[in-house]
Amino acid sequence: MSQLVCQRCGKCCNDLVQQDRGVLRGLSLLPEETHLFPEELVKPYLGIGKRPHMDKFQTIAYQLSSDPCPHLVDNSCNRYDERPTSCRQFPFSLDLDEENEPLLGVDMNCPAAVELINNTDGLLEFTDRDDAERLLELKRRVLENPRRAWVYDLATMKWVRFDKMG
Repeated sequence: MSQLVCQRCGKCCNDLVQQDRGVLRGLSLLPEETHLFPEELVKPYLGIGKRPHMDKFQTIAYQLSSDPCPHLVDNSCNRYDERPTSCRQFPFSLDLDEENEPLLGVDMNCPAAVELINNTDGLLEFTDRDDAERLLELKRRVLENPRRAWVYDLATMKWVRFDKMG
C-alpha cells in the first residue's frame, strides 16, 4: 500500500482564496480550529438556518480569508503538526457521488500526489480519512436542506443562500 510523503513544497498553502460557484471562499476551518489563525483573518463560511440574522442561525464552519496562509514560511508550514483539518486531509478529499456515497478525490497539483499516483501499487493509504469525513459531514448537512444552508462570500462579505449559488 502506497502512502503520501509530503514534499513540503508549500504549493498547497498558496491560492487558498478561490472563486467557487460564484462566491469567493477561503480555506475551510472547523469551529475548533479558528484559534489557529489571527482573529481578523477568520470569517464565517457555512451556516444553517432560515436567515443569517435570526437567533437560531448556526455557523457550522469558518474560513481563512488570507492568501497565502500566514503560517507559510520559506515554502513550509511553521505549524505543520497542528494544521487544520482541511490541510491534514490534503491532497485527498471526499465528495459525494450520485448515490450520496463518499468519493475520493486527489489534487494533482500536489507534487507528492503525482508521485504517489505514478508509483502506486494500486492501493492508496489515506491516513487522514477521519479528517476528510468531518469535512464531508459539513457537505451532507448543507445538502440536507439547501434552502436553509448559507455560504459567506468573501468578495461581498455577505451570506449567500446555497441553493442560489452559481
